[in-house]
Amino acid sequence: MDRIRMIALLLAAVILLSLFGSGCAVTPDEPDLTPAPTEGSPSEVPATAEPDGVPVRLKNGGELSFLPEEQLSIPKLSRMPYARPDAEKLIADIEALTAKVPGCGDADELLNEYYDVAKDVHNFESMNELAFFRFSMDTSDDYYSGEYDYCDERNAVVQEKKNALFAAFAASPLRDALEKAYFGEGFFADYDQFTAANDTFYDLKQRENDLLFRYYELSGNTDLSSYKKIEQSHAPFAELFIELVGIRGEIAAAKGFDNYMDYCYACDFKRDYTTAQTREYLSQVKTLLAPLLTNHKITNEYSWYSDWNESKAIEMLSSAAESMGGPIWESFRFMSEYELYDISYSSNKLNTGYTDYIHNYEAPVIFADPSGRDIVCTLFHEFGHYTDYYCSYGFSGNYELAETYSQAMQYLAFAYAEPFSDRNRETNLRATLSDLLVYSILRQAAFCDFEMRVYSLAPEELTIDGIDAVYAQCMEDYGLSSLDQSWSKEKYWSAYSHFFTYPGYVISYSVSGISSLQICRMEAEEPGSGVAAFRRLLDRTRGKKYLAVMEEAGLGSPFDEAVMEQTAAFLKKAFDME
Repeated sequence: MDRIRMIALLLAAVILLSLFGSGCAVTPDEPDLTPAPTEGSPSEVPATAEPDGVPVRLKNGGELSFLPEEQLSIPKLSRMPYARPDAEKLIADIEALTAKVPGCGDADELLNEYYDVAKDVHNFESMNELAFFRFSMDTSDDYYSGEYDYCDERNAVVQEKKNALFAAFAASPLRDALEKAYFGEGFFADYDQFTAANDTFYDLKQRENDLLFRYYELSGNTDLSSYKKIEQSHAPFAELFIELVGIRGEIAAAKGFDNYMDYCYACDFKRDYTTAQTREYLSQVKTLLAPLLTNHKITNEYSWYSDWNESKAIEMLSSAAESMGGPIWESFRFMSEYELYDISYSSNKLNTGYTDYIHNYEAPVIFADPSGRDIVCTLFHEFGHYTDYYCSYGFSGNYELAETYSQAMQYLAFAYAEPFSDRNRETNLRATLSDLLVYSILRQAAFCDFEMRVYSLAPEELTIDGIDAVYAQCMEDYGLSSLDQSWSKEKYWSAYSHFFTYPGYVISYSVSGISSLQICRMEAEEPGSGVAAFRRLLDRTRGKKYLAVMEEAGLGSPFDEAVMEQTAAFLKKAFDME
C-alpha cells in the first residue's frame, strides 16, 4: 500500500496549521462544552492495562505482517543514519518480480520474494523521509537538499513500479491467497483498471517534479507573511501554477483520463468516492453548513498561545494521552522515549508541520516549525496522525481516515489535557469546533471547489485573472468572503502550498472534518464515548477504505445528508444558536 506522507507540505496548510490559520481560543463567556464530570473527573477514561517500561517495537509490524519479527533497537530521531539508497537496483528488482508473477503458482514463493523487495522499498522510503526531514530542519543544507532531490525524483518511478507489481498480483489466480496472507481483503481492487506508465508519462512526471522544485525554491526565497506581500509576489507563483495545471492535464491524458481531478481520485488517492459524489457533498456543505457563519460566536473564536514553548506543549499532550490511556498513551510514551519529534524553533526550518513514518525503525516522527502557528494545536493535530501510524505500523490506509484521526485528536486532547481551568478548557473545545467548521470543512470545501473548477478550465481561460476570479467566487459561495481573512481574498490561492504540491488533497480535510465532528459530538454528549470511537478507528480492519471503516466504527458517511444535518444541529447547539 502506498504510504501516506502527512505533510502539510510543502508548506503551511494542515488545516488548523495554515499561515493565516486559527489557533486555540481564550476566554469569552459562552456555554460550557466541557464534558460533564463522570465519577472521578473528566480525565478518567477507562484504559487498557499499561505495560511497564517503554513499549516494545517489533520490526515488520508485529501481527500485521507476514514478515519475520524482531525486536528493534531504535535510535533517537536526530541520530538515525542516512545513506543514499540504490534506487536503480530497487526499480530493477520490482520489475523482475512483476515479470515473474504471471507464471508463478505458489503464493508463499511470491510473498517471500516480495519480502526481499519490500525491505528495500522500506529502506528507500526511510531514506527519502530522512533526507526530507534533514532538509526540513535546515533548508540551507545543500547536501540534504540534493539528497532529497535525488530520492524524490526517483520516488515517482518506484511508486509506479510498485503499482504495476500490485496490478500483476491483482491479475494473478493467487490474488485471494495474497490478500488473505498479507495485503488485506479488497486491497487489489484498486489495481484492476491499472494502466502501465510509458516513457511519455515518466517524462511528464519529471517535468512536474522540476516545476515543483522551482516552486520550493521560490517559496524558500519569498516572504508571504502578509496579504500585501502575497499580492506583490502573486505573478511568479501564479505563472508557475498555470504551468503545473497544464502539465497535469497531460499526465491525466497519458493515463486515459479526461480530467486531472478524476485521475487524482482514482490513481493518486485511490478514493472510495468519486468526483461526482464530491460535487454533491459540496452542494450540501453550501446549503447546510455555510449559513452557520452568520453567527459571530462561530467566526470570532480565534486567538493564539504563541508564547507556549516546546516543553509546555509536550507536557499538555502527555497529560491528555495518559488520561485517554490504551494505545494513545502507549504511542506517546514511545514518541517521548526516543524523542521522535522536533517542534523547536529555527530560522532555517521549513515552515510546515507533518507526521511521517520511518520504516527501518517502525517509527512515526513529528516535525513542526512553530513560526506563525500555535504549537499546542499543531502538536495535538499531528499526534492524531502519530497514533494512527504507531498502531497501524505505517499502514495509514487513506487520507480521509488519517485526517479524521488528527482533527478528532485535537478536540479530545483539549478535553483531557492539563493544566486547564474549566473555563479555558470549554473555550478551547469550542474553538476547536469553530476551527473544524471554518478551517477544515468550509474552507477546504471551497479550496476543493476551486481546484475542480480550475482543472476544468479551457486553456484560453487559464489566466491569472481568470483563476483569481474563480477563487473569489468560491470564497463567496461558501460564505467565507465576509470573514475578511487574508486567505479569503482573491489572490491568496498562490500562497497555499497544497494547490502546488498536493493537488486533489484538500477534500480529504473537509469530509474528514464531518467524521471528526461526529467523534466530538459523542465526547461532548457522553464523556469517554468519543475516545472509545477513536480507539475503534485505531482497531480498524486492515484493507478497508474510508467509508467502510467509518461504518465499521459506528460512524456515519459524510456523504449522507442526514449526517450533515446532524452535524449542523450539533454545532447550533454548541454555539447556542437554537
